[in-house]
Amino acid sequence: MADIEIKVGDLNDPAIDEIINLQASLRRQEGEFIDSVKTPFYLNAMFYYGIAGFLGGFLAWLILEPFINDSDDGIPFLSDYILFGSAAASTGMMIGIAYGIVNRNVKQALYAGIVGIGVGLGITIPTTMLADILYGIAISIAYSVQGDFSHLQSENAYPFTGGAFFLHMCGRSLAWAIVSVGAGLGLGVALKAKKLILNGVAGSLIGGALGGLLFDPITRFITNGSGDAAVSRAVGVVAVGLFVGIFIGFFENTSKEAWLLMVKGPLTGKQFNVFKSPMIIGSAPKADVYLFKDSDIDPTHASISKVGSKYKLKDEGSASGTFVNGRKIDSYILQSGDVVTFGETVLKYHERSNS
Repeated sequence: MADIEIKVGDLNDPAIDEIINLQASLRRQEGEFIDSVKTPFYLNAMFYYGIAGFLGGFLAWLILEPFINDSDDGIPFLSDYILFGSAAASTGMMIGIAYGIVNRNVKQALYAGIVGIGVGLGITIPTTMLADILYGIAISIAYSVQGDFSHLQSENAYPFTGGAFFLHMCGRSLAWAIVSVGAGLGLGVALKAKKLILNGVAGSLIGGALGGLLFDPITRFITNGSGDAAVSRAVGVVAVGLFVGIFIGFFENTSKEAWLLMVKGPLTGKQFNVFKSPMIIGSAPKADVYLFKDSDIDPTHASISKVGSKYKLKDEGSASGTFVNGRKIDSYILQSGDVVTFGETVLKYHERSNS
């Protein structure tokens, strides 16, 4: 290739200044375009996990309620497990499916949904045992604090008032928090991500506790202790699913250290959290960051790994290459604000500031 020769006269040529100004203008416009891309509310994890959890809780209640008889106490552990195991399985399934749907990955949705069912049913066995023990202790304390039951007008009337009511409500909330843990673990198990498992535990504990808090006030003040707990169960179980989903999304949003925001591609505005190391980026459905509808992206195109406190992007021998800020790279330590390109897909890298 011949050398490019620049003469002294070219430096004073107004046409050169125009070209330089045009290039600078284009770079500014590209930067403004990238910075203008925001995540829409429906791609926020709190929204789609919350909707998924709500549907999961409602589905479990809808299926089970016709078979529940409040006048028949049944076998305590078995009846509790059937209700909460089903709720955990249904909620875990819907959260897993939601994750796959948002990523437009049908195989991932099916797999994560199935794992959510299995984990929900399995984990709820020991959590139900522990929850029953703790609730039994709480209700015994509530009875001892209440002492006088002269306020009862019928056998179905709510037995607790004052401090005893508060203790009973807190005891149920604690039990529901524990028994709901299985609802939030499925996605993390399916994706083999410790961070998502921890988010699931935290979200489920808070979601279950809030759902449990609603049960007794509804029974006492709305249904007047009629003995029919269908309304309380409906609100409680659906609230558990809703709050579990919302708080899993909340902890996913607040605990993320690094993420990629798609600024050009089929999921523009979607954030891909870096939740494990390494994270595979590619066009294969099993990739952690699934980039579809781009023929220039290989099934295993690149990976992101944690190196100390930073993250390294590595090209995995792709045909079209991996680019950071317009430069082709083999491996690169990412900095917040870097623009990463795979084929026709463009993402902006973000890091949470430690300051």
